[in-house]
Amino acid sequence: MVITRGIREFVSRDWGKVREAKDAYWGERVARLGPFEGLRIADELRRQALLLDSAWPHPADRHHDFLAHVRLAELLQRAGSARRP
Repeated sequence: MVITRGIREFVSRDWGKVREAKDAYWGERVARLGPFEGLRIADELRRQALLLDSAWPHPADRHHDFLAHVRLAELLQRAGSARRP
């Protein structure tokens, strides 16, 4: 019964508030410690991914990532050309 109750409590969490709390924590941390902290965190996540799958990133992942960067560059270019003088 304890396990079932724990599972129910976990599933019924307010996941929106959990996300807000995590965003606030990491946002404050990076604001306090600077952009290098953001890079350090990203590198730790990269290392964790490699521990889970040493072949990561896979060629398909890299291709999708590249396409996302191309799309972002296009959006930024369009936004830049829409500026007022």
